[in-house]
Amino acid sequence: MKKPMKAMMVLPFLCSAAFAQEVQHKALNVKNQGAPAAANLRVKSSLVPTYEIYQKKVVKGKTETFKVKAIPELNIGMERQVEAIPLSPLRLPASRELVVKEIKKSPSIDPMQIKVPPYTAVVNPPKILTTPEAFTKIPDVKMLSPVKDPSTTEPQVTLQKMDEMGPNDYKLLQALIFLEIQQNYELAMGLFAELMDDKEHRLEALYNYAMTAKGMGLNTEFRTYMIKVSQETKNKEWQERATKALVDGIKVLELSDISLIDPLVAKYELDVTKNDDYQITRAKYYSSIGNLGLMEDALMYIDEKSKKYPEALLLSGLFNYRQNKVDEAVINIEKLLKATEDDKKSQIRNVGAITMARIQFQKSMYKEAFQSYLKVDRSSPLWLQAMTESAWTQILSEDYEGAAGNMFSLHTDFFKNAFNPESFVVRTVGYLNLCQYGDGVQVLEEMRGKYGPWKKKLEEYRTSHKKSLDYYDTVKNWAKNSDLKEVDGLPRAFIVELARHPGFVSVQKQINNYEDEITKFNKISFTLIKMEKDFLTKKNEASKALAAAKAKMKPGAAPSSAVVDADRKLLSYSIQYHIANKARTSIKNLRTQGIARIEKEKDVLRVDAGKALQDNYKNMVTNLNRVLDQNDVLQYELYSGAGEHIRYQMAGGEVNEKERPELKVAKEKSLNWKFKGEIWEDEVGHYRSSLKNVCPQDNSVAGMNEH
Repeated sequence: MKKPMKAMMVLPFLCSAAFAQEVQHKALNVKNQGAPAAANLRVKSSLVPTYEIYQKKVVKGKTETFKVKAIPELNIGMERQVEAIPLSPLRLPASRELVVKEIKKSPSIDPMQIKVPPYTAVVNPPKILTTPEAFTKIPDVKMLSPVKDPSTTEPQVTLQKMDEMGPNDYKLLQALIFLEIQQNYELAMGLFAELMDDKEHRLEALYNYAMTAKGMGLNTEFRTYMIKVSQETKNKEWQERATKALVDGIKVLELSDISLIDPLVAKYELDVTKNDDYQITRAKYYSSIGNLGLMEDALMYIDEKSKKYPEALLLSGLFNYRQNKVDEAVINIEKLLKATEDDKKSQIRNVGAITMARIQFQKSMYKEAFQSYLKVDRSSPLWLQAMTESAWTQILSEDYEGAAGNMFSLHTDFFKNAFNPESFVVRTVGYLNLCQYGDGVQVLEEMRGKYGPWKKKLEEYRTSHKKSLDYYDTVKNWAKNSDLKEVDGLPRAFIVELARHPGFVSVQKQINNYEDEITKFNKISFTLIKMEKDFLTKKNEASKALAAAKAKMKPGAAPSSAVVDADRKLLSYSIQYHIANKARTSIKNLRTQGIARIEKEKDVLRVDAGKALQDNYKNMVTNLNRVLDQNDVLQYELYSGAGEHIRYQMAGGEVNEKERPELKVAKEKSLNWKFKGEIWEDEVGHYRSSLKNVCPQDNSVAGMNEH
């Protein structure tokens, strides 16, 4: 019953509100309709005319946006005027009488009927909180010195001129947004390239251009421009920021850059103690120039949890070895081998293993050296050399079967393209000490047949190729077609071994990085062209959308949300198209300069690579000639020993059955071989010859112990 009554009470209110509104409209008379604003002014939805400060104009066929500096006199129109008119008496509805029901009353309580019980509680005497004597013990408190009123001075307020942001300030802001927020490196690079010619913004533009280049993988551009900022500016703030950027990007820098960066790090007291990449680079640089004190200082900051710890251990081992602290060097390398146990293909581990083996070999620890050589992984470029050196440890330990067996495995077809003449010498010495003279002569004949014809070719090549770049070009031509058996008169196996030298490999990697950077530079231009086309397409689409949205508007109506949105997109795409177009032009000059600089640096690197190849060529030719010269000596020893051995056997001499120590791997991995059979790559280095020692018991034939 209550809900219908509520509805009846609301209805009169609604009726009265509608009536009051009708009266209000009739009470006003339009005195003046006013005048609209000029046609060139845009009217907002609130009917307020506005003037566009940023306008567009066509210059040489291109639309550009500019800011109006002097606002002209504007015709904003006139508002409508109204006036009141006399009102006739209001016809209000007749009031209704409200019938109120009588309120029920409850009888009140007679107050005299409340009985209050008498208060009979016993009150205790007051407690004594203190005594008169206590007041005498209160210490005197001296009055504080009066505080003077603070002296104040009237503030000297002077007005300062506030510089308004100029076009280049906005351009710099745009570039930073592209770089730091959108990571649109191409557009950011174009804007920074334009600002390099502005004296006010040049320093900041150089710094951010270098950071943009780093983000795009243009490492030499980052290095060149960031070093320029750190070395040329007198602004300490920007010099410190450039130094921090160089420290953080130390991976893409060169070792020699430490000479420029380290003094700045000390100048600004930058904390580089936890930057392992920087410290390992410092250690390598100071090691290369012989400053072992600073090298040791850099290595101290690299702890066991660092990824650079194995490399630091190797450098520490080399440092201690150069200090004649051999035992400490051995400890460092043992830690290195333990730390890299789970990564046996690591180049650092392989270098550490062969270094450990050579130290043990020098200390006549042949058994330990042999085991260390076996730790060199077969995927490492050092593996072939390690196998040959391990065979020498077997020779010196009188394990001739093991030495001959391992070298035989290197002379199978699997390694027919490998250059390793020394392995033939080791195998021959093994046969010589086993008194297997016929097999020894056969090995020498095999070596002479394989490497003998090379001697003349190598000498002719060295005579006709005087420049270091000639050696580089030979390796380069072979790399283009690695199936060739001979290039410029050099055998394929010789070229492969020549190009495996670490001095050449490291320089060639840098040349390859430069080639990749040139490709990236060229890709930037193609990317900007594509972006320019995309923005032009989007700009045209936004223009069509704006025209369509305006066509749907009623005359004199405020711009709809569709019009505002289309207009905003059109402006955005127009600006981005303009930036992409200018970026392509501005980057063009920097790309030309950058590629020219890279080509110049590549020429220097090619010379360095050629010198490394030329030096390695001389060493390889010298070693080959030495091995071939030993051929005659070994052949004499074999024939002399064979004659003595025949005479000894004819006289009834007995074969030496003395057991000798064996340097070999675990029994289940050790393999005996005969002259025919299959060689497995993962078993190379574990073979043993099945030929027996048939030397006389007194070891008097051909002076075997001298080998």
